[in-house]
Amino acid sequence: MIRSLAAIALFTLTAACAPTEPAAPEPVAPADEQDACNAKALAHLIGKPLSDPGVPPASRSVRHIRPGDAVTEDYRIERLNIYVTGTDIIEKINCG
Repeated sequence: MIRSLAAIALFTLTAACAPTEPAAPEPVAPADEQDACNAKALAHLIGKPLSDPGVPPASRSVRHIRPGDAVTEDYRIERLNIYVTGTDIIEKINCG
């Protein structure tokens, strides 16, 4: 009985040390898809207030993200993310 428990324990320990497959790298979107939301065209808005007339309004495809906001982590290449400071100054614009 003790030998079988020792054998099970030894098997469990060696199985835990077995090599695993390395995680596959995240696929990188082709260059033409990396700016599918046209974030580069809005880069001139960085440093301006969220109330600037050139800022797209929040919608299903545009997120205004303030510090502490809960946002989903799903990546949608066509969605525009506009990150603002606590005083609604735009600090970052990207797709996702």
